This record gives sequence, structure tokens and C-alpha cells, in this order.
Amino acid sequence: MARTRVLVAHEDEYRAYREVIAAGIRALRPHVMVATCTPDELARGELERFGPQVVVCGRSGIADPGDTPAWVELPPELGQPARVRVGDRRWAPTNPTLEDLLRIVDEAENLLRARADRADLRGPLGGG
Repeated sequence: MARTRVLVAHEDEYRAYREVIAAGIRALRPHVMVATCTPDELARGELERFGPQVVVCGRSGIADPGDTPAWVELPPELGQPARVRVGDRRWAPTNPTLEDLLRIVDEAENLLRARADRADLRGPLGGG
């Protein structure tokens, strides 16, 4: 399986927050490729260019395109619920921690692995 790509998008005023999240994921999931950007850069094509499997976005109102395996809308204000989607599963934790984000990365990887396994079972001709 190719390296999982995680894109962390937060406003520049939350640059330290964005970089700490990215550094934590890099340190604790060294096999994962992590990039950072602003939400504006995300909207202007960074999503398509980097092709992440997990997006952690710090601005509400940026639509989850639905084709990214995992999407986290992580508001910078404490006490506000995040919006999380992995595959078809959705939930709204309040104040998710780095450990919670790592579990989301792991869940996305498991989802991708399961999809790859199902594709392998169908074979090259799509039979099964």
C-alpha cells in the first residue's frame, strides 16, 4: 500500500497549532506523509495536488468533497465540536486530542487496506 498522506489546513494565525498537529502525526506515525497549508490553499488546489487520504481542516465552511477517505473539520476554538468522517461513519467529538487524530489516521488506513483487499479479491478482470 502506498504511503498515507495527511493534509493539515489551518489559517496562518493558527500556524503553531497547524505545525504542532503535523509534527505530532509525523513523529508518532513516521510512515505517514504529512503536509500543511492554509484553508485558502486547500480550496485553490492543494487538495488535488497532494491527494491526501486524511484532511484536518481548521475552517468551517470548506466542503468535504466526500472522495477523501477521512475528513476532519477541527475548529480552533475550545468547546466547539469537531466534525469527523471516515468512510461513511460520522461523529462529532468535542476537543479531540492528537491521540484522537492518530486514531482517525489509523482508521483511514484500515479503510484503505480493506478497500485494496476487496479489489484484490475481484482480480484484474473485476470478477470475484
